[in-house]
Amino acid sequence: MKKRCSSLLLILSLSLLVFTPRLHAQLVNPARTLPERAFSLDITPAWHMDRNVILFDGGGPALGAGMGYGLRYDMDLRLRYIYFLNGPDYIGADLQYMAYESRNTYFSLTGGLHRWEYFGADFSGTFTYTPRFEVNLSTGIDMDISFTEVVNPRMWIPLNFGWSLSDQLYLFAEYNLPINDRAWDLAVAGARIIFR
Repeated sequence: MKKRCSSLLLILSLSLLVFTPRLHAQLVNPARTLPERAFSLDITPAWHMDRNVILFDGGGPALGAGMGYGLRYDMDLRLRYIYFLNGPDYIGADLQYMAYESRNTYFSLTGGLHRWEYFGADFSGTFTYTPRFEVNLSTGIDMDISFTEVVNPRMWIPLNFGWSLSDQLYLFAEYNLPINDRAWDLAVAGARIIFR
């Protein structure tokens, strides 16, 4: 119990960074963590739809790549790199903690740091429902912040559909609905390969 509480405190401490200046977009965070000592590789093509959003000039295509490692059953670490055709590249690291699990539902918290023109922090809370083992339906809230002099909060509601083709291959598609006037629409598709 103490280990679980200390892990939750670590995630929550990272998430406190969320309430400091300017947000930027990150990509997919599934609610289910990687199995312990498993590795993953992700590829995530994305389209950022710039609707004349303030302080955003990187609209258009982007290509993300990521690696993950299962630290424990309920916690994993992910590293990601995103190449933007029309803007600066993104590099980041996140810790994901599965706070709740039942037979058909998962809830996780994710917190991390990134560099995308400026240094910043990421936070998301994700709820996933699995009507069948191979099908995942997720939603939640996603917030990304960069540390600048300008307060520029950006938040999204991710709407994610995932399909497990096997224990090693997971396909997903996600639309991020902007919920404030500083965020932009984001459509993502991709695949995750898991090595156990």
